[in-house]
Amino acid sequence: MDRGSIGKMGLLVASALLIAACGGAPRSSNPERIAIVDWQRAMSSHPEYKRLEQGTKILKDLQEKRKAQEHLARTQLGSLDKLRSLRKLSEASYWQAEFNTRMVEMRERENIKYRKYASQVEAEVDKELAPRKKAIEDSHQMEIFNLRARLEAVKMRVSERKAVEEKLKEAQHERGRQVMALQAEKQGMMEAKLAPYREAMRKRMAEAAATYQAEILKHKEGKDKREQEMLSAAPKALRNALSIMDREIAKQQEKNDQLQKRIEGDITSQATRLAHEKGYSIIFKQYKVNISADDITSQVVANLPKQIQNK
Repeated sequence: MDRGSIGKMGLLVASALLIAACGGAPRSSNPERIAIVDWQRAMSSHPEYKRLEQGTKILKDLQEKRKAQEHLARTQLGSLDKLRSLRKLSEASYWQAEFNTRMVEMRERENIKYRKYASQVEAEVDKELAPRKKAIEDSHQMEIFNLRARLEAVKMRVSERKAVEEKLKEAQHERGRQVMALQAEKQGMMEAKLAPYREAMRKRMAEAAATYQAEILKHKEGKDKREQEMLSAAPKALRNALSIMDREIAKQQEKNDQLQKRIEGDITSQATRLAHEKGYSIIFKQYKVNISADDITSQVVANLPKQIQNK
């Protein structure tokens, strides 16, 4: 993550820091309260930070492809035939990146729905098996209790104690076996309900992929008619090829910037709210020498999920 860009937003006023640090500044009877927020920790704890990391990875991949593509293009400008191959490679890279981005976003949405459905299914299965689970516990509870009570007896022959201990182990083992069998049954019941959902999810993904591919094919139609025009001006063809990737990079960069701005806005909002509630006059993003400040990072992080839910 670009710490420089994070540092641009903030609650820190440089002059305020100088006044707080100078011994010659007049002191009021009510000294200013100062707090600190570990910005990077708050960022990484935000519920949407993983999406930002994913977007950053996609952007880096696009930039690397663009750099490799430019290098390849410059080595092939001497041959119009090679330049034609370059254009097709560039276009394929662009549409592959577009396809990958769409599918990653859809997969994430589907996974969220699946996790929610799986939790619902588990709750239903637990409710259905609850009477049987209770019956297992009830059927062994009294026996195990009585056997443990006998072991606490002060006077008991060694052979008698050993026999009771063996019986207790058997009872505990049998209870464990029945609980494990019930757990296995639970997994089977859940799988029976989740398997059709996963299959439906797979079909939705496959249909979406086919739709995206059809859109890509449609965009490619008519390209051959403009082939000769591109081949007639090699430098222009190079610029056009690179501009395709540049547009994709710009689009991904805009997505990342908007998401980062939203994350930082959430953190700023929580820090500002705490400043009003706790009476802090200054909130720093990093520790400063000779400044005593309260670390409110954990409070900011704890409040972020609630803020996201309330949006």
